[in-house]
Amino acid sequence: MAFIKNYWFGLLVAIPVAIYIIVFFLVLASPKQDALKRGFIPCTEKMAAALIDCRKEKFCLLKEVIANSWCNIRVVGRGINLWLQGRQPTPWANYMFEPETSAPPEKMHPELADFYQKDGDVAKNMLNLKQKNRELEKEVLKNGKAE
Repeated sequence: MAFIKNYWFGLLVAIPVAIYIIVFFLVLASPKQDALKRGFIPCTEKMAAALIDCRKEKFCLLKEVIANSWCNIRVVGRGINLWLQGRQPTPWANYMFEPETSAPPEKMHPELADFYQKDGDVAKNMLNLKQKNRELEKEVLKNGKAE
């Protein structure tokens, strides 16, 4: 009891800092891409969209980062709650998982499924588009200097 009496302020500050650091490392270790958008991914996407809308508002960046931290803490809390209810095997099962890189065919829109069947190598097509974009930019710069 004397320890708490002497160090109550340090404990009061250390507990939230420890929680923040733990959640930070959980987010760092969790999957960043998932077709089903599980775990911390919705929080990150929401923050990214909000940061784009910030423009030049004062403290907007800080406000959105803090909101994202609360969202991440809610994800961890939801995992603990689901585990206590017996709805998942471990407290971290909702944010530490094996990511799925593409949506299951039953959840995929039929037109999107057709697209992937016809043109399966999307990464290769993206590289080709980027190369064509670079060539087009060079051409525009060259034509702009000629005028």
